[in-house]
Amino acid sequence: VVEDRPEGGFASLVQGWFAWQESLPASDTRKRAASTITENAREAANLVKAWGHFQVSEITRSMAYEYLDACLQATDKNGKLRPRPEKGNKEISLARLVLEYGIRKGLLEANPLDKVTKNKTAKDKRYVTNEEMDLAVEIGRKFGGARLIVALALRTAWLCVRRSVEVRALQRDAIKDTGILWQDGKNRRKP
Repeated sequence: VVEDRPEGGFASLVQGWFAWQESLPASDTRKRAASTITENAREAANLVKAWGHFQVSEITRSMAYEYLDACLQATDKNGKLRPRPEKGNKEISLARLVLEYGIRKGLLEANPLDKVTKNKTAKDKRYVTNEEMDLAVEIGRKFGGARLIVALALRTAWLCVRRSVEVRALQRDAIKDTGILWQDGKNRRKP
């Protein structure tokens, strides 16, 4: 790193972005939640596999479309077709964000991934039934220990319409006679 400019291509820029995120104070609105950073690290690993050998200036918009197309043709370890359009979309979004950091550091003038059209996705939405939740708690009670804790946390999230990460972060002092004081899982400054 020279003058805080990542050197060594796209892989170094990705490392620089994570280091920058880590260095941001908790009060900075640009800082991502720890759970988001953990997910971003998994996404970044795939990006670095694909593009880590390129210089930042070599990344093109057409490469993003090639990446997205490859995600539609992804296979599992047994060679069975397992398209991953949503993950591909998230990974390209992260790559775009990392390249914005590259602009901030003077490595690029414009982001080649701006206005990339993402893969179409179809999400199945359904409600978890009372019976399904009861089964989860029953199995948790049967096995006990950590499995029971997970089942009860799942039920708490379900009953309170919260994200599981918010339940996992729950501390005893957040439980009051009047209810639970929740911390937003995406924005730690917002209760």
